[in-house]
Amino acid sequence: MEGPGVLVIKEKLEFLKGKIIEKVSGNTRENKEKILNKRIVDIKSFGKRLIFDLEDVYLIIHFLMYGSFRINEKVENRKERLQIVVENNVINFYNTSVKIVEKDKFDIDERIDVMSKKFDKNLVKDKVKSYEGFVCDVLLDQSIFAGVGNIIKNEALFRAKIHPLSIAKKLNENLIDNLIEEVVNFSNIFYLCRKEGKSLKNFMLIYGKRRCPSCNSKIRIAKLGKYNRRTYYCENCQIIYK
Repeated sequence: MEGPGVLVIKEKLEFLKGKIIEKVSGNTRENKEKILNKRIVDIKSFGKRLIFDLEDVYLIIHFLMYGSFRINEKVENRKERLQIVVENNVINFYNTSVKIVEKDKFDIDERIDVMSKKFDKNLVKDKVKSYEGFVCDVLLDQSIFAGVGNIIKNEALFRAKIHPLSIAKKLNENLIDNLIEEVVNFSNIFYLCRKEGKSLKNFMLIYGKRRCPSCNSKIRIAKLGKYNRRTYYCENCQIIYK
C-alpha cells in the first residue's frame, strides 16, 4: 500500500484518539500485551506506515503489498494479524507487519513524507542529487520519498519524461524539481481517489497500459533496479540521463 492510502486509513481511524485499548489479540509475534490499557494519544501516517502514539511507545502498522483493515467487521477465513478493541469498536488488521517500539527508537521525519504538509522539497532534492543509483530506485527509497510506491513511481517518471534507468545524480535541478512536483501531484490524485472511492485507473497514464498515450508506441515492461519492481516506460518519450 502506498502512502496516500495509509493517510486515508489514518483519517478513518481518528475517532479512536483519546480512547483506551481494552483488548488485544491476533497472530503477530510482537508482545501485543505491551499496548493493552494504553491511551491512543494520536494516530499518524508516515510514508507507508500507520502509527498509533500510545503514550510511551508507538504501535506501527505497515500494510506491505496486500495489507488491509476492517472496523467492526471480520474477513472470513482469515486470521487477524492484530485486533484491538477500543470501547465498542473492534479494529482488525490483516496481512500487515506489526511493530511496537519505544518512541526514541523510531524517527518520524515528516520532511520526507510526500503526503505531509511539512514535506521539504529542497531536502529531498539534495538527497536525489547525491543518489548514486537509478532514478527508479531513488523514488522507492523510503528514507528519501516516504510513501511512494510502484504506481506513483511509474506515473511520476512518465509525466516528468524521465527514463527509469537514468542515474539520479545526473539529473539537473530543473528535472529534479519537475520530478518531485509530479510525485507530489500524483500522490494527491491517488489520495483523493482512495478518499472519494474513485477508480485510480482513470487517472493513470502509463501504469498497466500497453500503448503510450503520447506517441502510441508500445510500452516497455520490465522489472528494473535494485527493488526489482515492475516498471512501465516509453523509450520514445522518456529520456535517459547517464
